[in-house]
Amino acid sequence: MQCPETVTVLRGEQSTDEDGNPIHGQPVEWATFPALVAPATVPESPTETAGGVTWTHDVYVPGRATGIRSTDLLRVRGRVVPVDGVVASWTRPDGTHAGDVIHVNLERSSDARQ
Repeated sequence: MQCPETVTVLRGEQSTDEDGNPIHGQPVEWATFPALVAPATVPESPTETAGGVTWTHDVYVPGRATGIRSTDLLRVRGRVVPVDGVVASWTRPDGTHAGDVIHVNLERSSDARQ
């Protein structure tokens, strides 16, 4: 299967603060994957609780486990967006691993720059 797009995974180095709490460093490019990206851009009208636009995509990375974590960021179609939820395993009818499915979601204020 040919994948027409490339998705870049950004990950901050994990460490701990002086109290022993886990923290993430500045995100850096960790990996790139060929992917299929299902578009879903949903414009929202500004309200008291939602003031902008939400970009969501389902990203399909066929063929292998990616190692992408729910704390990672993905560069998808020029936008850096957080992974939303747990990365799902995409399986074939015989139960073998066919790839990973990653949902990303970003809400931006209508006055925020991209």
